[in-house]
Amino acid sequence: MNPAYLGLVYFVWFLSTYFIVVLILSLIEYKEELFISPALDKNDILPNVSIIISAFNEEESISASLDSLLQLDYPKEKVEIIVVNDGSTDNTREAVQPYTENSHIHFIDNTSNKGKAACLNQGIAAATGEYVACMDADSVVDPQILKKTVPYFKNKKTGAVTVTVLVKNPKNFLEKVIELEYILGLSLFLKIYSLFNTIQVTPGPFSIYRKSVVDEIGGFDVTNITEDLEIAYRIHKAKYIIAFCMTTFVKTIIPNNFTGLYRQRRRWYTGAIQTAVQHRNMFFTSEYGIFGYFVPFNFAIIILGLVLFILSQYLLVTNIIKNISLFALTNYNFLAFLSLREFDPLALSIFGFFGISSICMTLLTLIIGMRFARQSLRTRIPGSVGFVFMFFLYQLFWFVSLYTALTKRKIRW
Repeated sequence: MNPAYLGLVYFVWFLSTYFIVVLILSLIEYKEELFISPALDKNDILPNVSIIISAFNEEESISASLDSLLQLDYPKEKVEIIVVNDGSTDNTREAVQPYTENSHIHFIDNTSNKGKAACLNQGIAAATGEYVACMDADSVVDPQILKKTVPYFKNKKTGAVTVTVLVKNPKNFLEKVIELEYILGLSLFLKIYSLFNTIQVTPGPFSIYRKSVVDEIGGFDVTNITEDLEIAYRIHKAKYIIAFCMTTFVKTIIPNNFTGLYRQRRRWYTGAIQTAVQHRNMFFTSEYGIFGYFVPFNFAIIILGLVLFILSQYLLVTNIIKNISLFALTNYNFLAFLSLREFDPLALSIFGFFGISSICMTLLTLIIGMRFARQSLRTRIPGSVGFVFMFFLYQLFWFVSLYTALTKRKIRW
């Protein structure tokens, strides 16, 4: 066995196991704080909030988004909603028009496509609120979302607050698998990251910002394909914190087939790589606290894991080809090889052990995570089964994204 390959196996296994163990221990340590958020005092004067929605070909979903905003438990006169049409070619304009009769809903109708980041900046420039919330046009919010998030800004160093992102009406098998990923990755884990000030993204479905901070850092980067991730880096760079609130939520529509998921993740992961390269001067410096070490640590696990996965698949294929050629000597008698009489559970290789332990750690994280997130796993059994195999899809998505980033290919929404 190649010593370099063996060393890589041990190293990746150690890094990933260390990460999961620290995550689980953090959940246990801070379990009492997960669902605690600052409350409004009776004498608090509620600030004005502007909610920006960038919409491109969202005729089927934007009405539900606007309806959910009209149901907010917040003084109507303190909320303005700004919808920015990003040159839609469908009936988005017609879907929004009836809502403009409400004096608190403003419509900016661009005839050409500018891109999401440019439209958000356009809406922010027109906003009059002390805080600006950016929301996707295919999402619906909890009525309490403003009352739950605004109090976080009592801390003058809070630059942004994000919330639990849930899947809206998951139906097929793929959506049910991604539902679990969102419950953990875009909720519970982000909460833990916020406790260490290491949140790397302010998710597009709904995040709220201190407007003065957004103005200070220059708004969203119009050249970045993951503007909600890139702006999080600059918030950290400006020495502000990103808080997370688990006591409220936004529900969003996700891709319902593999093609849509592939395109989404290729954009997400390629954007993550490009953003990390763009802000690489933040890494391995104490100036940015744990964030400066956490991000490169994450990428080390991802890239080394991908290298290990590719090498392992190569070795697997070559061994299969070699063994098939050897079976020619037995007239391809595969049944004899698979005989249970020769099965020895104690003969499990070190690689088999690492593989099985990784699956077990994934399941353990899922079970513990769902419990701490106060979500039922019993009613999500099909998604739980598929969740384990998402590991293989992640490798595909990261491989394609890394290739895309290295070759500087253009990614479309």
